[in-house]
Amino acid sequence: MKYNPERDIPDLSGKVILITGGTAGIGKAAVFELAKHSPEQIYFTGRNAQAGAGIIAEAKQSSPRCAVTFIKCDLSASREDIRNSIQDQFKSSRLDILIANAGIMAVPPALGAEGFEIQFTSNYLGHAILLKLLRPLMVKTAKSSPDSDARLVMLSSFGHTVHLPGGIDFDSLRTPDAGTALQRYGQSKLADILLAKSMAKHYPQITSVSVHPGLVRTNLADNVEPSFMFSILTSLTWTPLYSSAEQGAYNALWAATAPKGSVENGAYYDPVGKKAGKKGQTSGLADAGRDKDLAERLWKWTEDELKGLEDLS
Repeated sequence: MKYNPERDIPDLSGKVILITGGTAGIGKAAVFELAKHSPEQIYFTGRNAQAGAGIIAEAKQSSPRCAVTFIKCDLSASREDIRNSIQDQFKSSRLDILIANAGIMAVPPALGAEGFEIQFTSNYLGHAILLKLLRPLMVKTAKSSPDSDARLVMLSSFGHTVHLPGGIDFDSLRTPDAGTALQRYGQSKLADILLAKSMAKHYPQITSVSVHPGLVRTNLADNVEPSFMFSILTSLTWTPLYSSAEQGAYNALWAATAPKGSVENGAYYDPVGKKAGKKGQTSGLADAGRDKDLAERLWKWTEDELKGLEDLS
């Protein structure tokens, strides 16, 4: 698909959008591109308020008719902190598009505020908390009129194929150093794919998909744990295939705004808009990403873990 966001993103009048990790890279590119198409409101999250103010100023210059709001929110924080951030700063009665973009990659061993491995926390659990809070609002939006179209887009990665044995190692989720840094990253990104698959099953009113952005040159790898194999892959094998952050946003933009009938609920897409086949060299879906039993186990684990967390409806 020869994708052109200027041409292919439709008018977004009336829509409210939330993008996590919107202060840099793919998230920042998505904020600017979607703002051009006249949504009612774009919210974006990040940890750096100064960077957020800069994004707002730049967006106002290029798209003055679109309201853009920064929400300071760290997805590795506690569920209470995430809830407070969203409750205090998200002030809309609808949510049409949630793009779960924020993430970290192959960082040294650590635990997040909830006591789980830091990549699983930042890339998956933080988004699951956010979704738990906002899901009733998305369902309400989906039912608000016959032409309403609520979407969840999970930013995954081809890196999901380097997951820990079994896909999700539930027994080591509170262990900071199980496997390698890249395996822990792969596990978190596999979890994002499985979450979209489970959302399609349990909440079919919302079109939920996961996407691989392609091999994108951003600052995501700034804190990568040193690894000979990773260095070889990034500096030699993959370098010629890198895309810009703007191009890396294309698959998420397509998934969020393409005609509803062209997006399969629960699917995982390679760029741009290609339903992923079997795992190849730099694209495709791992067998664990097709595992319905694993998806349901993760869904139940997540629902049990977040039991008692109030939504924002």
